[in-house]
Amino acid sequence: MARWPCPPLTTPREAQVVFAFYDDQCRRSDAVIARTPLCAPPQGRHPEPMGDELADLRGIIMHVIEETARHAGHLDIARELLDGRTGLGPR
Repeated sequence: MARWPCPPLTTPREAQVVFAFYDDQCRRSDAVIARTPLCAPPQGRHPEPMGDELADLRGIIMHVIEETARHAGHLDIARELLDGRTGLGPR
């Protein structure tokens, strides 16, 4: 199996600062979603080509779910390349 050199992902911020920022963004998103109807149009515009597809909050949430699943899959593939184990674990 070929391996390529990957530079480490680094930041000058401590892990708890990064996770606290992420948690804050999740809380802010949850608050917007809680008070906004799913049929509400976005207040801003996403650049093309996605701009026309994101017509309401429902579409935005679906897009975030799709992106999260896609990137989680990429991370799972990378992990499998590193250790050869699948996400299913022992049977």
